[in-house]
Amino acid sequence: MKKISIALLFLLVSATFVQAQDDKHTYKPLKLSLNEDGSKYIRFIIWHQLWLSSDNNDANGKGLSMSIRRSRFLAFTQVSPRFLILTHFGLNSLGAGQITANPNSQTANNRSMLFLHDAWGEFAVVDKKFHVGTGLHYWNGISRLSNQSTLNMLTLDNAGSGAADARLFPWSDITTSDQFARHLGIYAKGTIGKFSYRVAANNARINQGDLNPNTYTYQVDGSGENWLYTGYFNYNFFDAESTKLPYFVGTYLGKKKVLSVGAGFLYHPDALARGTSLDASDLEREATTKIGADIFYDAPLGNGAISALAAYYNFNYGGEESLGATPGGGLVPSSGSIFHAQLGYLLPVDVNGTKFMPYVSFSNQDLSHTPNSTTDLSLGLNWFINGHFAKITAEYSTGKSGAEGADTRNIFRLQTHIFL
Repeated sequence: MKKISIALLFLLVSATFVQAQDDKHTYKPLKLSLNEDGSKYIRFIIWHQLWLSSDNNDANGKGLSMSIRRSRFLAFTQVSPRFLILTHFGLNSLGAGQITANPNSQTANNRSMLFLHDAWGEFAVVDKKFHVGTGLHYWNGISRLSNQSTLNMLTLDNAGSGAADARLFPWSDITTSDQFARHLGIYAKGTIGKFSYRVAANNARINQGDLNPNTYTYQVDGSGENWLYTGYFNYNFFDAESTKLPYFVGTYLGKKKVLSVGAGFLYHPDALARGTSLDASDLEREATTKIGADIFYDAPLGNGAISALAAYYNFNYGGEESLGATPGGGLVPSSGSIFHAQLGYLLPVDVNGTKFMPYVSFSNQDLSHTPNSTTDLSLGLNWFINGHFAKITAEYSTGKSGAEGADTRNIFRLQTHIFL
């Protein structure tokens, strides 16, 4: 009863908060023009995502918990028609266990501190067709979901945020070679007709994990010579999608008709090693290869809209059977394949200017380090109070690890999402 009361109170406060606006409110981007015709400008984006969660397998207990899933600030500047710079910082997953009494004296508890997500500059060599940039960037390979925006997702959170083993699997090297799904590197991107591409060469983060003589772990060469290569390519059959920024839209809520088919890769030579010392003569090294393919359809349907995505991933860590953590969440690799699908329908009903969109998502993971495959099933409902700018999402997920004797994990989350 206590859980239900707190959940209802959270929902009531959230709804009151996001509806505390003029009924005739229309969204106007936070944009500052730097010249008379507006071709030079600074654009600001600010957003918060607040969670109330219940997890029957949470290490902190089975009760309700509050957290800030994301709190972010992003700014990009079109300095000239050919030159753009972008800065993005914030924090993720701040719960009661990560709050610190004095952030100025904090050492290990990094979640309560802001950090840099993106910082890059870009030059248009050939407008729209060939742009080159460098810095800490999010122009990722492998799949559409590996480049996903967190502002307009169909589901409450990223694929891989449920109960299965491979955490956040679209970013398969998160916590290994990158800084929270971002790399330091050089990228090129562009659109030619209906075809779009993004490719990058990235300098990998070094020396993760503990060296093991029996199984491969991430042991990147610390000389600064270690690079990885990645790309994603897609073709849009109907409406074009913007590639000004790397963040793919999760659902357009019927405002576009998009059919996009894409495929991508990530190749990291000499990423893995096993042995008894870091002496090069003692190490056996292996590359990692990761590929993905997906199809995305998002379009009006009657007075509503449909959104559907299916994606396949294959991870290869040297062809070796491995133990330990999994793609997207650890330092010891696990080869295997993952299938993910999601489907949502924007109901053709307008309730006092708001709309509802129920959805379902499903993932199946077949990874080498567990004896069984594992699945995630999520059912959710988006309440769009002002489109993606102000919405409340409820989601129930169920699934379990592929380990022998694993218990089913059930997660319920409520999210308030608002951005300007």
